[in-house]
Amino acid sequence: MMQLSLLQLNINSDNYWDKLTSYLTSHDFDVLHLQELTGNHTIAGNINSHRNTYAELQKFLEEKYYGVLSINQRYTSSPDAYLGNGTFYKKHFVLKKKKDIVLSQFDVFHSESTDYTKVGRTLLHLTFEIDGKEISFLNTHFAWGKTNIQKPHQTKQGEILIEYLKTVEPPFVLSGDFNLTPDQPLIKKISSLTRNLTKENNVSNTLDPKNHRVKNLFPPGLAVDYIFTSLDITIKNFAVIDENLSDHFGLEANITV
Repeated sequence: MMQLSLLQLNINSDNYWDKLTSYLTSHDFDVLHLQELTGNHTIAGNINSHRNTYAELQKFLEEKYYGVLSINQRYTSSPDAYLGNGTFYKKHFVLKKKKDIVLSQFDVFHSESTDYTKVGRTLLHLTFEIDGKEISFLNTHFAWGKTNIQKPHQTKQGEILIEYLKTVEPPFVLSGDFNLTPDQPLIKKISSLTRNLTKENNVSNTLDPKNHRVKNLFPPGLAVDYIFTSLDITIKNFAVIDENLSDHFGLEANITV
């Protein structure tokens, strides 16, 4: 049997950088699933990044981890601007397969736009061999939809993900910021194929009320971040991490495969 730990976190660019880097370097997760990594001079909404977050995280984490970046979107604010998902994994893991699945695509996004429904999105799928056993980790970030009610663009992205997920051999772990609550059709469909750890653990809010800019959501907040696993995985522990790391809470899962 193999035991692994995962951190799921939308980092919100470099808005909480010192807290984030201190936390990541002082903890010992096996896999990090991070969203809203950004390039230098990325401007979008409440993001105004002053660093290449993926490249700098690689430097902070290089003693323990390798990293892979999946770029979702480029921006007009700078040639170096991007939004992406990053997965960091322990160096003794053998990377067997890497796939970027495009869920939606937009050429270059105008940084001044406030219609974030069109921002490009991807699913980053990495398959590792660990102690002679293969396991997949899938990292994604779905489009925002102004409300927690599922919109057509989210449905389209979700159907691409679901059809792809049906082809992924277990064991696997899927996590991300889905921008949808557990009662929405897409989350229900994913949950029918997996174990939804956010729902199993009765998590009703994954947004940090201290930091989140949409203040009318609180209380009670919304659960929009998830860890899903294939049905063959045993869950040893699950926790919500409230450490002022982002405008989202982190999710931690310790699993046995």
